[in-house]
Amino acid sequence: MKKVSIVLPTYNGENFIRESIESIINQTYTNWELIIVNDCSTDNTLAIANEYAQKDSRIKVISNKDNLKLPASLNVGFANANGEYYTWTSDDNMYKPDAINIMVNYLNNVSICDFVSCDMDYIDEHGNLINTLDKNHPNRNLLLLSYINMIGACFMYRGEIAKKIGAYDETMFGAEDYDYWCRIALEYNIHFLNKNLYQYRLQAKSLTSTHQQMIRTKDNIIIEKYAEPIAKKCGLSKSQMAKLFFNYYKESKNLYWQKKAKKANKDVFLWCQINYFLKMIFSVTKDSEHKVITIFGIKNKIQSRLKASHGRERE
Repeated sequence: MKKVSIVLPTYNGENFIRESIESIINQTYTNWELIIVNDCSTDNTLAIANEYAQKDSRIKVISNKDNLKLPASLNVGFANANGEYYTWTSDDNMYKPDAINIMVNYLNNVSICDFVSCDMDYIDEHGNLINTLDKNHPNRNLLLLSYINMIGACFMYRGEIAKKIGAYDETMFGAEDYDYWCRIALEYNIHFLNKNLYQYRLQAKSLTSTHQQMIRTKDNIIIEKYAEPIAKKCGLSKSQMAKLFFNYYKESKNLYWQKKAKKANKDVFLWCQINYFLKMIFSVTKDSEHKVITIFGIKNKIQSRLKASHGRERE
């Protein structure tokens, strides 16, 4: 029974950390260690963590002397990990009871997989279901990772690859996970498992909610660094990369991707540019009764035949 190291970095997490810890204690898989890294919390987080550590020998608490933030706290936690499989969680999220067992079994049985990513629920502060990861990003695959961080918060990877990949990049605070996943993706095999095993809490005070612009900036740095090598690993031809990069441009309006598309294949880039331009100046949409044609920003409605004549008497 292989040991799983779970790192839980926390800062002022007193509101939900009990639920997070108990979701680990209640796992059907029992051979785990939980390393809680308290990053100078000023509330009751440390007292709650110590309370659980005193009751369960599998739980260890480490307190940073200074506030190091998330990536550095992850590095502290994994430097003290003794498991063969690694994962980490947050103080406001929860595992479903069989999560660790399912991910361990997958890694045990699928030798070509080095990292497994699973589906999860998005819940509100009261635990109500909002959405799921797979509904937001259907058909997740490696190529999609080159443009968006859709690994999610429920994952597990082999400790041996972590030792080769190295530490989380402390300069990438806010997107340290995305950077790490891309580094793993270039060297190892990531699989996406269609199992919903986790609850991710969306709340106003979460890092994701309060640092949107900073995270977006870091994400763009990561995308520009890893998109092309990931596309190459996926076996894309130069013409396919030109289309891919032009699609990135259409979504982001970042001229960097125009240049990348042109460099990949000039002819395909030109075709994409012409096609995009034509769609911009001439578009057709439909509502229930009209076609709406937009030419150079001017909209015209053309009356279309209704599916059913209003007011017609039944025969």
